[in-house]
Amino acid sequence: MTRVLVVCGDPVGPVMAGPGIRSLEMARALARSGASVTLAAPGAVEVTAEAPGAPAVSTVSTDDPRALRRALAAAEAVVAGGMTLAQLPLLARSDLPVAVDLYGPYVLENLAAVAAAGPAASERARRHASDLAVLNLHARRGDFFVCASEVQRDFWLGLLVALGRVNPATHGHDPTLRRLLDVVPFGLPAAPPRAPGRPVLRGVVPGFGPHHEIVLWGGGLWDWLDPSTLVEAAGLLVARRPALRVLFLAGSPPGGSVGPMAAGAGARARARELGLLDRVVFFREAWLPYGDRAGYLLEADVGCSLHLPHVETRYAFRTRLLDCFWARLPVVVSGGDVLSELVARHDLGRVVPCRDAAAVAGALAELLDAPGGRAAMAPRFDGPIAALTWSAAVRPLAAYLERPWRAADRPSVVADVADTPLRRLPGRAVAVLAERGPFGLVAEARRYVRWRRRPR
Repeated sequence: MTRVLVVCGDPVGPVMAGPGIRSLEMARALARSGASVTLAAPGAVEVTAEAPGAPAVSTVSTDDPRALRRALAAAEAVVAGGMTLAQLPLLARSDLPVAVDLYGPYVLENLAAVAAAGPAASERARRHASDLAVLNLHARRGDFFVCASEVQRDFWLGLLVALGRVNPATHGHDPTLRRLLDVVPFGLPAAPPRAPGRPVLRGVVPGFGPHHEIVLWGGGLWDWLDPSTLVEAAGLLVARRPALRVLFLAGSPPGGSVGPMAAGAGARARARELGLLDRVVFFREAWLPYGDRAGYLLEADVGCSLHLPHVETRYAFRTRLLDCFWARLPVVVSGGDVLSELVARHDLGRVVPCRDAAAVAGALAELLDAPGGRAAMAPRFDGPIAALTWSAAVRPLAAYLERPWRAADRPSVVADVADTPLRRLPGRAVAVLAERGPFGLVAEARRYVRWRRRPR
């Protein structure tokens, strides 16, 4: 039984965003496959028992350097998600086999986020350079890599080629390069969602009654997404569908590592301008606890996830759409990514062009008026659900961890862990001081401390 340390850069507990959910569910699935798993994350790591008789997952806080070192010393392999090899240099310096999880293309996401924030061009360039340095560190250090889709795999293979990780040694190890980079999608629970035994929306939240038609946006309001077009579509529909209600579930992101984004503020402002705010369009202020999502999904009529035309779209894997699949909730989605292709292929809802409020309104009306409603569409989800359970999704990673290997090129292409962003801090501090003055340097230091999460 391999002893595995799964490391997440996001909080893991009752309230989680995608990285925390993925790390927790992967840890549980790996434990079910026979591994002895410890899950490390910032803050107080809270993991509830999965089910009676299910193998337990141990936990440790990355904020506790001694405990993290003990966990690392006991491990035989590491699964590193997000930016954790840069945030926690002891992981990169370790001689253990390291599997790097590349499911989130943050270097592309952050292009949109930084552009929306509107900093100076030099600051945008600096932040992108920092993201790229962190990504390259992970790509140089990993012995094995996983990503969320075959489309992502093509993207990440390009990076590995550029960094010299695709070479005669790794090709000789496996000409398909699956022993270097394979696919582990974001998964779904095997058990169907269970209603909590009482309503959570209808007749409970003001504005939501038994007769209302509820459209649910279940994910975050990130700057590469397009919640404002859903607001516009609600404005087009409500005159002839007065029972329409739109609920954005996401509030402030958990953990405090990501500040409010412009997309959420813009959608709220547009709802106010159209006279829809807190009348037709509602925003939940707090992030919905992971364990509470089933009730909302089961009471909704349609799910929705829209994005902007952006390079990130092609390589995205919209994790909260999977909750809709799990609940067999038909969806309206923007086209251009792998999950919208899945929606079209299995007729799980409607795929619409980006930034087309009229098309969104028409698609919502079609689904809301469909004979039999969501119940009639439910059987269409059976195939995708079976392929995307966590136990099925994690198989390539579980196979690696049964006998974890070091990359075939590791003797000659070893990550230069001394060249982490930490070593470049003095030069960066001088540049920030010259460009933004002492107050800018203090602000940058605070941002860096939050990013580092106090690792040792």
